[in-house]
Amino acid sequence: MDDTTIQRRKAPPVSLFVWMAVLVGIGCLFYFKNQDVRQTDELTQSQFETVLAEKRVIGVKLSPVPETMHLCELEGTYRADSTAVGTAGDAVKFKTKVYMNDSLMNQIRTDIKDLNTVPPSKWLQIFVTIFLPIILIAVLFYFFVVRQFKMQGRGAMAFGKSRARMLDPANNKTRFSDVAGAEESKEEIVEIVEYLKDPLKFQLVGGKIPKGALLMGPPGTGKTLLARAVAAEANVPFFTISGSDFIEMFVGLGASRVRDMFEEARKCAPSLIFIDEIDAVGRSRFSGIGGGHDEREQTLNALLVEMDGLETSNSNVIVLAATNRADVLDPALLRPGRFDRQVVMDLPDIKGRRQILNVHVKNIRIEESLDLDSIARATPGFSGADLANLVNEAALHAARRDADKASLADFEDALDKVCFGRERKSRRISDRERKITAYHEAGHAVVSMLQKHSVPIHKVTIIPRGQAYLGATMQLPKEDRYTQSKHEMEANLRVCMGGRVAEELFFDDITSGASGDIQQATRIARAMVCSYGMSPELGTVQYKDRGDHIYLGRDITRNEACSEDTAREIDLAIRGIIKSAYDDAKSFLATYREKVEILAQALLRDETLDAATIYKMLDLPNLQETQSDVQPSADISPSVGA
Repeated sequence: MDDTTIQRRKAPPVSLFVWMAVLVGIGCLFYFKNQDVRQTDELTQSQFETVLAEKRVIGVKLSPVPETMHLCELEGTYRADSTAVGTAGDAVKFKTKVYMNDSLMNQIRTDIKDLNTVPPSKWLQIFVTIFLPIILIAVLFYFFVVRQFKMQGRGAMAFGKSRARMLDPANNKTRFSDVAGAEESKEEIVEIVEYLKDPLKFQLVGGKIPKGALLMGPPGTGKTLLARAVAAEANVPFFTISGSDFIEMFVGLGASRVRDMFEEARKCAPSLIFIDEIDAVGRSRFSGIGGGHDEREQTLNALLVEMDGLETSNSNVIVLAATNRADVLDPALLRPGRFDRQVVMDLPDIKGRRQILNVHVKNIRIEESLDLDSIARATPGFSGADLANLVNEAALHAARRDADKASLADFEDALDKVCFGRERKSRRISDRERKITAYHEAGHAVVSMLQKHSVPIHKVTIIPRGQAYLGATMQLPKEDRYTQSKHEMEANLRVCMGGRVAEELFFDDITSGASGDIQQATRIARAMVCSYGMSPELGTVQYKDRGDHIYLGRDITRNEACSEDTAREIDLAIRGIIKSAYDDAKSFLATYREKVEILAQALLRDETLDAATIYKMLDLPNLQETQSDVQPSADISPSVGA
């Protein structure tokens, strides 16, 4: 398509100029129709006094004649109709010269309201009548036609055009070397980039490049970062759009934008399309929401056809998409031929975390002796975004203490802040609540230290931190953990019950501070019974329907697939597990009552204690360090807190 054709397509329509000419002609017609064809009347003084006495003068302007006494020039308008005062007759202009005296001047001031008003200018009337409408039409023409041509080049009503933006590789500095901790995922995407650079290499073997790749994984694992790296490395046109950009208030708009996006991409083939958060438009059509004309379904249908329809063969358009909700996507979208590859970007292991830390610490100043391996070991379950936030918090902490480099202590403080929240020392707590909190947290800590299957404690504090209103016993695993054993879950239940048991033993009373512990214990016990088959009475049966889509408003924890008798047995089993944990925790703390007392008094004195200090103070062996035959938990959040 040549430049002349493009200019002809973008030229404003000729009919617009025709309508503008018609409007100008109508304006001129009305103007000349309303013009007074009569000449300005030259009145004598007696004629003016007569018109004035009849109160027909509408407005007048007085101008004294220079070098004369009492002679004034008057210019104004009067009504030609003299039948009645105040009637709307034809306005006639007049001029006159009169000798002004006091009585005439008083009469002019009394009878004429518009004294000394300037008669409207002829050119002003022409401007208001003709040129002002032309200016308004020109402004509207600019905003609705010219501006739309400049912005989109497609016309004023281009609502259905794609909002996909083409990335400029020169402004994108992200490379594959910046994507760390996801080597397997990166290899699958690198293959697509190599095909775009050298398609003959794959065609000689008879291979076909996948039409699409779906990047899925938890938030913060680098899906969008990897897509930016693809855009920089591929050196082909790269269109990016969000899933929410397809759906707006107009029916059929999303489907139109999908078609236009693929049309633009095929013009620049080979090319790449990246759809971020595709679950906004690609949710399953079997959800029961909406009918055949549901806007989201129409948009999804258009996307399915464009990715693999009758006219999409050899289009050389590759689609990348990212989502952290792959479970809600439509099955037709995930089949081979559309998204041939599903690239899982999971949480990094210790090696991946070490590589990610290497990338992020390049942007800050750190001490030469800083051991990044220890930081990688202390951050199991962290995503790439979490590690980036950790490094940034460490740099900010170093700046707050006026240091020029971040140290290991800065990273430890940043780790506590990221995992457990910031300390809230400003909260005022009464001495009674402070004492109860100290014994409550001491009960959690002692029960945890007496079990080899428990998650190791990290710190114990009675300072409000994060979502803990009074205090917290912080636990961190020592290594990457992907499963939980029954012994570990039972140990966690005992730790949850330790705070409530300590309150009962030392104060002969209980408080509402254990509500979070009870909630967590109930969740763990219910999962043991309903999901993991750890109840001897109910056996290895799953008692909840995990196929329900949570976005339909259904609660997946409801036992809809079992009878009332089975539901009662489930409740009894959950209650029995929690009661057993409570009795065990009570036995532990009754036996080691003096250890709880020592730790509680130390917390009242120092407020925050780390694990090494506690073990040394209580003279207890670290059972978790000798544990090697059990797969531990993957939980990195505070296990218990008051």
